[in-house]
Amino acid sequence: MKHFLTIFFYFVLFLGAALAERRVALVIGNSDYQNVPRLQNPKNDADGMTRKLSSLGFEVTTGVDLSLTEMRTTIHSFVKNLKGADLALFFYAGHGLQVNGSNYLVPIDARLGSYLDLEFEAMPANLILSAMERSANVNLVFLDACRDNPLAENLARSMGTRSGSVGKGLAKIGSGVGTLISFATQPGNVALDGRGANSPFTSSLLKHLGTPGLDITRELVLVRRDVLAATNGKQVPWENSSLTGEVILRQQDPQIPNEPKVDPQIELAFWNSIKDSKSAAYFKSYLKRYPEGQFAEIANLRIQEIKDQKANEIRAHDNQKDAIEVAYWQSIQNALEPAMFESYLSKYPEGVYAHLARLKIAALKKQNIALSQEKAQNTPSPGSGPAEPLSPAAPIESTQQVASLPAMNAPQAPQIEFSEKQTDTKELARAMQTELNRLGCSVGQIDGIWGKRSKNALKTYTKEAGFEFSSLDPSPESLEKLTQSKGRVCPLVCGRSQELMNGKCVAVKEPAGNKPAIRQNVKPAKSASSCPNDPTADSFRYRAKRQPGSDSRYYTHPCGRSAHCTSQANLPRKCFWQ
Repeated sequence: MKHFLTIFFYFVLFLGAALAERRVALVIGNSDYQNVPRLQNPKNDADGMTRKLSSLGFEVTTGVDLSLTEMRTTIHSFVKNLKGADLALFFYAGHGLQVNGSNYLVPIDARLGSYLDLEFEAMPANLILSAMERSANVNLVFLDACRDNPLAENLARSMGTRSGSVGKGLAKIGSGVGTLISFATQPGNVALDGRGANSPFTSSLLKHLGTPGLDITRELVLVRRDVLAATNGKQVPWENSSLTGEVILRQQDPQIPNEPKVDPQIELAFWNSIKDSKSAAYFKSYLKRYPEGQFAEIANLRIQEIKDQKANEIRAHDNQKDAIEVAYWQSIQNALEPAMFESYLSKYPEGVYAHLARLKIAALKKQNIALSQEKAQNTPSPGSGPAEPLSPAAPIESTQQVASLPAMNAPQAPQIEFSEKQTDTKELARAMQTELNRLGCSVGQIDGIWGKRSKNALKTYTKEAGFEFSSLDPSPESLEKLTQSKGRVCPLVCGRSQELMNGKCVAVKEPAGNKPAIRQNVKPAKSASSCPNDPTADSFRYRAKRQPGSDSRYYTHPCGRSAHCTSQANLPRKCFWQ
């Protein structure tokens, strides 16, 4: 964050400086002269300088191949734009000449047949310079107009004895404070037009102007070196300066501070302090501080590993919840009272069996209403004798009269309510007895009668499980707790003449002398037809024995048939005849 703020600070400073300074420029390039041979480079020079100055924040006024009238109009437009400027720049490429120490810029339609034509066909350079110095604090002038000029020769011939006043190249120009004038070559000498797209002078200007952080005078030193090298020393750019301070056309780009080097020992200490953590936040903190660190790849793997582990835990928890829901449903699915299914819906409103539970509630309520109405119709009112059957020949009015009598089932409502409540409790007791037998807390036969043995079994369960119920009577809360328990909870209790050995009850061997005499009379085997359809309930009464190394149990029913029993976690025992 500090790194970003530093860059932003320098950017604001740079932008603020650029916005505070208004820059205007005039660029003229005359190539297509009408009365003398055409110059190759000035038009290209003007185009290049326009692009360069625009990139440096100048408002550029450009004119190419201008007649005298067009030159005056373009210069006039530039002068008007000078108002409020902080920095003004003028670049000219084309023919120019000096007469009597004054410099003139030549438009493309000039003839200069006589000295009198000079004032009417050429533009005095001082006219532009004076306007710039009156308006801007800093002025830069670049004149690439010292080329070999046939118009100057024509003018010199026409002046006869005064031809000496027409000099080669341009004359030295005096300037006011804050002005720099740069010539393509020293005063009185001729500059080369060049063979490339630009003249040697302009080509070097395009290369060095706007060097970041470099003052204009330093840039012109580089220009001078390039031109000397390009012309083999024949052309030496020259400038006349009265600047009072540095003029930097492009500020130095903000220096981005170097990132502090990472100390390997500090990074290692950081990693060692978090490597055994089980929280992804620590590894994310490491990556934020050391995005390219030695342990970055391991940190990413640990984050993904923690994420996957958490997802697996959530999935396992969901599976456990599903198993509990299945066990709960199986314990009530055959109930005959709506309250049992309403209890399921209160715990699992969006459960797997929610729709089925609602259907069962609706069906049972409808069935109970029908039974109640039937009981009410068949129950006589107090003090009355048995109802006499209606005669087949009785008129319809008598039937209507009976229907209009007060409802006779009103006194019986408490009995019906009690009966429903009694049935509800019995179903709940049956479900709890099933679960207690599954957990090894034997209640004997599953009959829905919650007696002393059932209460003792529940009491033993609470003792072994390590918590207590508010009551030993059947309740949905107690049933839910039972369905959540897994495996055997209550210890195995052996009967008389038995002892516990290796997790099993085995018969105690009597001494040989105390063995009772064997009775000779043998009871005949019972018929298989007396066996119940489902041997599951009797497996608890006759103590089905567990098969070593498995969850299977076996027992022989008094009817003479053998049964095989299996049980799974959270599911009641199920037995089958062999």
